Amino acid sequence: MILRYFVRVNVDNLRVSSKRLYAGIHQRAPVIKLPTQRLNDLKSRLCEDPLPSAAEWGNIRKSILDERRFTAANVDSTVLGLCGSLECGKSYVAFLRSKGYTLNLATMGRLLRLYRVQSNDAQLQEKELEEILTIHAELKQNNSMLDSTTCANLIGALTLTDKWRNSFELLDMIKLTGTPDSATYNFLVQKCFLSEDAETAWNLLEEQTANNRIPNEDVYLAWISSSLSKKRNIISEIVRMLSFTSSKSLFLPKRVATVLKQLPPESGISAFDTRITDYGKCSHCKSTIASIAVPEASFLALRDAFVQAVIVKKEIFNNTTPEELQRFQRFVKQTKPYDIVIDGLNVALSTGNQKSPNIYAMQIAAVVRHYVQRKKRVLVIGRQHMNRWRSKDMKYIREKAYLFLTEDLSQDDPFLLYAALESGSHTDFFSRDLMRKHSFQLGNGLGTVFKKWQQQHQYSLLTITPEGRVLVKSPFQYELYAHPLPDNPKVWHVPLVEDCLKIAKIEKQPEWLCLKLS
Repeated sequence: MILRYFVRVNVDNLRVSSKRLYAGIHQRAPVIKLPTQRLNDLKSRLCEDPLPSAAEWGNIRKSILDERRFTAANVDSTVLGLCGSLECGKSYVAFLRSKGYTLNLATMGRLLRLYRVQSNDAQLQEKELEEILTIHAELKQNNSMLDSTTCANLIGALTLTDKWRNSFELLDMIKLTGTPDSATYNFLVQKCFLSEDAETAWNLLEEQTANNRIPNEDVYLAWISSSLSKKRNIISEIVRMLSFTSSKSLFLPKRVATVLKQLPPESGISAFDTRITDYGKCSHCKSTIASIAVPEASFLALRDAFVQAVIVKKEIFNNTTPEELQRFQRFVKQTKPYDIVIDGLNVALSTGNQKSPNIYAMQIAAVVRHYVQRKKRVLVIGRQHMNRWRSKDMKYIREKAYLFLTEDLSQDDPFLLYAALESGSHTDFFSRDLMRKHSFQLGNGLGTVFKKWQQQHQYSLLTITPEGRVLVKSPFQYELYAHPLPDNPKVWHVPLVEDCLKIAKIEKQPEWLCLKLS
């Protein structure tokens, strides 16, 4: 009964979800440099019935070729990018074949994307699936190697067929020159789950997240569907899924939460919409969720890894000189520990970059004063050009805080993070920067530790009132990702997002799920 109920819910969710995510990720809109009215007219015509005749296709192709930016090499992929349906795209390809035009890889790629788009509206017919396999066979026969874009397009289409395992050869081709994108991984992982190959799906998910590619909602829905169809313990599978998102610092999409809420009582899962207060209290069950915590051992591993990246590999400091780095190291060694490390330029420019140096200095001084009044040891990191800011506020900063000015071409945030980490686990930092690239460079395991440390210690400026009062945005001191209650492993709290592929900031989400497992 559970399976029969879920399949009905799941089909609707998968169909709507795939169309939205695919259009936004994999089938990027073609960059077409045509006059707006002309472009709109073409799109409208290609969405109408009847389809263009051969003569009309010829006129459309010629009119685009007449634009100076287009050539015979890119005109056909451009036209296919304007086609609103698979039927329309196939009509244009039939016209090209009838005229003896060569179909290059870009053109075939656009056609393959239309098969994927068509599958979001309705299941492809057997004839259309055979067409995908024929295209794959032809491309493989005529090309010993395929470029990564063509491989990605093929995987998107092949995973609609029963020959989807041929996609792994194409995935390996992509890896020769780069990293597969999120959509490519998602198509394959989803297909593995739905084909009851959970082990391969798991291996791909680990590889995907290690490459900083994010699973979409279709992956989670396929995971749940597979668990139900195999009659595995659905509760243990849901816990595994939530634990996975937590360990990878991922948010769960709302559409997946909808499926969880609609599972029948006999599934043993009860899910309720809820909100979490700034003090960590659930509005549904009234419990307080787990506090954010970075163990000392994890902090030391993070600090050492960051220092290794900074000092040994020099990858983060590729915009500075060894002399400047050594000068900064000596400075930190002599002046630490700090309570707060402030990104001075970030604060100065927080209200726009069209202000005078006096205003910039005033804003930094206001933040410094905010912490000095609270008896904090403050380090401000700025740029050399700030030496030219002659004002009483700069004098105040130099007298009340430690100040280190980097070369004007240097990056600020690596200095900021290095100083905060070297100062100790109690030190906070003040900046509005997201710091995403640093968590990526630290890898999957320590990247998660970095995000937790960042969440726990990053403060930023909300505003400075006319009276000079500094309003600070403090970090949310509770777990941001899915987790069980500290004293009850059968109650989970799960933050929800509209689109898990667009979340950049590490911050509390407004909507959560209170999940109870019996």
